[in-house]
This record gives sequence, structure tokens and C-alpha cells, in this order.
Amino acid sequence: MVDLHTHTTYSDGDKNLKELLIEAEKNNVTILSITDHDTVDAYYELKDLDYKKLYTGRIINGAEFNCIFNNSKIELLGYNFNIDNINDFCTNTYTKNTEYMDKNKEFKLMMDICHKNGIIVDNLTYDESMGWPIDIILPSIKSHEENRKLFTDKEWNDRSHFFRCCTCNMDFPLFIDLSNQMPDAKKVSDAIRTSGGKVFLAHLFLYPLKDHIAYLDKLVSENIIDGIEVYHSKFTEEETKILEEYAKKHNLLISGGTDYHGDKKKGRKIGNGYGNINISEDIINN
Repeated sequence: MVDLHTHTTYSDGDKNLKELLIEAEKNNVTILSITDHDTVDAYYELKDLDYKKLYTGRIINGAEFNCIFNNSKIELLGYNFNIDNINDFCTNTYTKNTEYMDKNKEFKLMMDICHKNGIIVDNLTYDESMGWPIDIILPSIKSHEENRKLFTDKEWNDRSHFFRCCTCNMDFPLFIDLSNQMPDAKKVSDAIRTSGGKVFLAHLFLYPLKDHIAYLDKLVSENIIDGIEVYHSKFTEEETKILEEYAKKHNLLISGGTDYHGDKKKGRKIGNGYGNINISEDIINN
């Protein structure tokens, strides 16, 4: 069993490195990649750890990078890169970027957009201990039934989808332009490839795009990616099949993973997601 998309406490997972490795061993994962957001810190801890006592499988270097493509925020997965090179890239592009993930600024921007678009919100102040800006603003939006007519059922009821719409769907009432905060996809792709790695688009069908395949076509035509994350915990069988056929038709590499975050994503287990994933080693040998 293979899982090439997992997160630890170095980004937004709730399991530390050792706990993640123990969980992977327990669930019979034979090939693992730790793909924290915009950091490879887990791999520096791994260097100083006799991890084979915890996990007997193979580990592939990996990370998940926030970036912008065609005005939408997406994530690219990088694998098999030089860790030191990517660490330098992450430090210069994300850690030292004072605009990147400025939560106070994002909160103010979201509040301004609410007022501009007639979305009713309470008089809120940002408290980082309460989570991301959306975790404070969305409950306030939903407490006013008058706002209901501005959103679809999925936007209203699914926090994750609501957030994705904020960053991917330009027609969404709360769309936020993050191009000043994050690198463009080509910059990320070039950094991964220059470091000897391969570039994959993460979870295509989670982005609320008007036309997912047209968006994928554009990524391919601009030579941004080497492959696609075909298998993901939240994909339907039909979505997986579409991506399998697309990858084969365009000679793209295939990857997959659970997008494991520990108990933050209830019921999602490392290795098999919600019980709907079984990625064999044969699938990802390339």
C-alpha cells in the first residue's frame, strides 16, 4: 500500500513525525511521502532519527507547495528532490516573504469584501488562537440567514469547499486574490525540477473551477507538471477514472495519497483514506 500525500505538525497535520511513522507502519503502508505545506523540516528531523525502528517501509522526499496558476490558488506536489535545495527555496519564497500567509491581512481583506458585497457579518476581530480567518468569519456569515441566498448548498455547508471557492472561484462573492502572497506555479515547478524532482498537480477535483479538464490542459500545455495525483481520499470512482485516462493519454506520471492530516480529517486513515483507496506499488513504479 502506498501513501504519497501526508502531513505532520510541521504544517497542518496533528501528528508529529514519529506518530505519523508509527501510524504508517500500523496501516501497512510500504511507500510513504511526507508532504507538509511549503516546508521540508520533517526530513531534517528524519535525518537524525533511527526511523527504521518505527517504520520499515520506503520514504520518498516530498512536499506540497501553495502557488497561483491562472488566477487560482492550487497546490503542487514535488517528489524526489534535493532536500537542501528545496529548503532554501521554501525559506526564500515562503518563510521570508512577509506577505505570505499574513492572517491578519487576510482577515481584514475578507471582512472588507464582505462589506463591499453586502454579506452581513458581526463586528469581528481576529484572534489567531481561533484558527484561520475563515474559521472566525464563516460562522458569523452563517449566523445571518439573509446571507444564505448568496451561496450554493455546498458552499454554505462545507467549510473546506467554501475556503476553496474563496481562493479558486473568481465568481465567488468572497474571492480573494492571493497572487501577492504566493509564488506562481511555474516558479514552484522550476524549483522542484531544478532540484532533481518531479511535479504533480494535487487533488484537481477539490478546486471549484469552471472546467477542471480545461484547467488541466493549460497546466500541461505550459509544461508546469510531470504528473497528476490520480488517487485521493475525496475523489469519486468516476473522477479517478477520468484522471487515469487523462494521464495515460498525455503520457503523465501517476501518483496518489490520502492527504492525511491525522484526526483533523475525521475517519480518514493513512494508507486507505475513508476505506476507498488502495494504491499498489505497481501503480506508482514509474
